Amino acid sequence: MYQLGITFLLIALAVSPLTAQESLRPEQIDSLTYRQYLEGDYRSLIETSLNAQEEGIDFYYLNYRTALAYYALKNYAKAAEFYRKTLSETPDDPALKEGLYYAFLLSGQNENAAILAKTLAPHTQATIGHKSSVVDNISLSGGYLMNDNNPGSLSPTAGQDSLNQYQNMVFSALGIGFRLSERTKLKLGYQFYNTRFQRSVASALKKEDNLSQHQLVAALEFFTPNSITWGLSGGYYNIESIDNNLSHSAYSLLAFFNKRFTYTLPEIAVAYSNFGGVDQYQAKGSLTYYPLGNLNFYGITSAAMIHTPKGWTTEQYIFSQLFGVKLFKQIWIDANASFGNHLNYITDRSFLVYDTYDPIKGLAGLSLSWYIKKITLSAGYQWQQKEGYAYSATDYSAYKYNNHLINIALLWNF
Repeated sequence: MYQLGITFLLIALAVSPLTAQESLRPEQIDSLTYRQYLEGDYRSLIETSLNAQEEGIDFYYLNYRTALAYYALKNYAKAAEFYRKTLSETPDDPALKEGLYYAFLLSGQNENAAILAKTLAPHTQATIGHKSSVVDNISLSGGYLMNDNNPGSLSPTAGQDSLNQYQNMVFSALGIGFRLSERTKLKLGYQFYNTRFQRSVASALKKEDNLSQHQLVAALEFFTPNSITWGLSGGYYNIESIDNNLSHSAYSLLAFFNKRFTYTLPEIAVAYSNFGGVDQYQAKGSLTYYPLGNLNFYGITSAAMIHTPKGWTTEQYIFSQLFGVKLFKQIWIDANASFGNHLNYITDRSFLVYDTYDPIKGLAGLSLSWYIKKITLSAGYQWQQKEGYAYSATDYSAYKYNNHLINIALLWNF
């Protein structure tokens, strides 16, 4: 019994210093991260914080300093994550709220930023320029499309007696967004397209006209507290045909769902349309990513499939890529490319629909945007390759031609 008592005493003496050391560990991390913060050694502070988290150590000032360190390094997405953890313990801290607001805004989490802005003090709202308004934004855009699709550049081959050629186009669009509630938004849009058209028979011009399209679009979206956005959108289309100046109507319906994570925003969308008088079904998946945790560099990768059971082409596949880069303080450039058969492809939550007379098979473009407080001015160029068809009574042949599109746009956020 004596030897057993000595053994227990030795074990107790050995364990006690370890327990005391473990109890001091949070204090050591508190002291170390405070010194790293004062010295501006933010990368080391973040490394210390990550190591502490791996050991299960988590406390208020550690999260606060980690948020400040990520913010200083312009990783605003990660800063927002730690600001939220800290704010959960002191929900009325005005400095924390303002820091979280800017972290949301600078990481592309605009809905979270707008909701949080309403809880800020009046003087802070005045400083950031926040005003409650039912109208969320107004957009205006327009442009001109030029191409080389004309009788002088291509003649029907032997045995073909009809060639329909769609040429230069003028287009414009108006959009207005409403904030129905804190987490509900409605967006309405009108779009107009006017396309020059020529019909040739055996190289002789038989008809020349302008064809118009009118499009009405609406989208209703809901934003949940766990950063999920879902909604419904659709459009009505009045399209003038090439024969007898008649027009036909079509409509589309689309449902979408996405969730914002720290660095990524995956989205899925499904749609139905009846362009050309036939049923079409579309499924699309996209991934938006912010690898730096800010808006200085971002990308969107997407793929879509269109199924037309009774169509000329049963299956269509579209693959798209966009990259955005901050050039200067208030100027961004976006580069995009998309390949596949875009005929009747619905994207941008129904506000961009490729219901063109000839199918677009590929496109690439650049857009320059200038952000001036609540106004965004954009100008862009896009190259498109389209496919036209020359017909005879028994056959047809396809040919390619190029479009060159110039557009400008203005977005005013309230």
